[in-house]
Amino acid sequence: MKKLLLLVIVWVMVSLYPSIGYAESLSTPSGIPTADIEETVDAIMEGYIEEDVPGASVSIVQNGEIVFQKGYGLANREKEQPVHPETTYMEAGSVSKLFTWTAIMQLVEEGQLTLDTDVRPYLKGGESALTYDEPITVAHLMTHTAGFEERVEDLTVYDPDHLFELEDYLAPDRQPKQLYPPGDVVAYSNFSTNLAGYVVEELTGMAFADYVEQLILTPLEMEHSTFDVRYDRIPGLMDEKAVGYTKKGTEWVAKPTAYINDNPAGGLTTTTNDLAYFMLAHLNREQSGSYVLFNEPQTLDTMHQTLYTPHLDMAGNAHGFWERQAGDYRVLEHGGNTDAFSALLSIVPDEQFGIAVMTNMDGEMAGARRELTDVLIGKSTETPQATDGMNHSEAVEGRYRSARSVETGPMKIMPFLSDGDSVISANQEGGITLSIAALGVELDYVETAPYLFEKVTEESSLLDNAGMNTTHLYFKTNDAGEVEQLSYGVIADELPISWLASPYVAYGITGGAALFSLVGLVWGIVGFIRKKKHQTLITSLHKGAIAWSFVGVLTLGLFGAIVVQLASNPFQPWSNFTFYVIGFWLLLFAFLAVLYLIVKGWHKQKSFYLIKAFIVLLGCLLASLFYLLFFLNFLYL
Repeated sequence: MKKLLLLVIVWVMVSLYPSIGYAESLSTPSGIPTADIEETVDAIMEGYIEEDVPGASVSIVQNGEIVFQKGYGLANREKEQPVHPETTYMEAGSVSKLFTWTAIMQLVEEGQLTLDTDVRPYLKGGESALTYDEPITVAHLMTHTAGFEERVEDLTVYDPDHLFELEDYLAPDRQPKQLYPPGDVVAYSNFSTNLAGYVVEELTGMAFADYVEQLILTPLEMEHSTFDVRYDRIPGLMDEKAVGYTKKGTEWVAKPTAYINDNPAGGLTTTTNDLAYFMLAHLNREQSGSYVLFNEPQTLDTMHQTLYTPHLDMAGNAHGFWERQAGDYRVLEHGGNTDAFSALLSIVPDEQFGIAVMTNMDGEMAGARRELTDVLIGKSTETPQATDGMNHSEAVEGRYRSARSVETGPMKIMPFLSDGDSVISANQEGGITLSIAALGVELDYVETAPYLFEKVTEESSLLDNAGMNTTHLYFKTNDAGEVEQLSYGVIADELPISWLASPYVAYGITGGAALFSLVGLVWGIVGFIRKKKHQTLITSLHKGAIAWSFVGVLTLGLFGAIVVQLASNPFQPWSNFTFYVIGFWLLLFAFLAVLYLIVKGWHKQKSFYLIKAFIVLLGCLLASLFYLLFFLNFLYL
């Protein structure tokens, strides 16, 4: 009996040995042993929590299991409530899009549509407002190449009474303008994803949130996740939901509860534990694990394949995932930001590895999300070398602006509020330098293929932290060799602009108008008092200078007020700006009325050369100012 017992013990130890050895040998794609993940993540997060991020939640999966999850910092500073990855709800922002594209791929698998299906009939009358006649396909929506401008009106609201049904939110009168031909330009589009969500509703007869609940969340046991736009009415959710914060100076300030109208594009409220289940399902290639999204493994493989890229040597879009090369590995990921939360989900299919990070702050750009993925997945250590015979550095010089732009409504002013354009200049090493003044970005590149440049600057930038991929720049040219667009491969292409469209011209117009209006007003009032005192005649030119200066001061004051209101809430309805439009029109009429009086009396005062020169300059500046207001949509909504 003793010998039999000894044999059993030996057999058990031998049987367990391979498993024990396998567990000890597991490591992240970058080579960090699984046993050291907690120590590594703790060290990284220690540098960000409280200083740059109030709270964060991290979940990591590998080989079909959750290998790590932990909360850091506080979900609610006022209540000193810590973050728990299993129960602390946060807003996923645009990570929600991955669920929408997964739903679309489920319907593709079922044969209810294809990636080439024309979605224009789902615009319900809005197709008549499209700029181009080419079909808009499901693939265009997935890759953000449908050509739509960005429209943020009512994207986020703070009063639930301002929430829309999805069909009403996509109504023709709310449809963004189509700026580019389908398939030509990557311009990140919430509207495109919302339209895809509406396609799901139309094909299934189910509300989008209900479809995702029944076909994705429930099968994956994502019990702490919802696309319900009124998440605040779900029992117990608000008790566990993190408070979102923004940092003002050194203080964290709580932000109000917000609701998302762009539901398919950004309405998911979830936990990183639940996102871990979603990652496990997307890494379940053999469908051998507990979590399955599709009936056939081929559908998952297809979804992870590149669907669009501007250049074969660049990352692109894989059926809704953004691609990125991290060291030796191809990463599929998507970031997200709401008014008070940020998130990032990254998977490495070839390594069965994934990481989800969520924080309760608006637009985390300190680098916590990016550093975690860089350390756990890897970074390229090779320095690209320029290819002999390539010399297009001077040909691509210029100023470029994001194709993800607003052309209708008052938010068109955004590129002029900060110098966020990309400036490309040839450098002394024969390559190019990318500079973005607003972000403090300055990156160097070498040309490795015709019009394709690879980054040689090792450090990550704020642009990378914000979700862009700065490793490659590709300049698309026309038949004449002129650059038509700059592509990063992800998020948004950029288009060349002339110096007249630069923010500096706008600054010059507003600054000049302000200076001349204030000088003219002071000079005019002082002159008016002196002439009254000495009982001398006040000329029509003198009166005109005072009147125009007064018009200029009022116009600039109204301009400043509209900028402040936009900054306080960029998502507010355009109707809130009707007062400003009326005010600008009244001031424009006043400007024209004074112009008539000045012209009428111009030849009657022949010797007033100084005041005439002043009036000409002031008039030109005010005319330019009103043209700027027209260009920025401030004279109409």
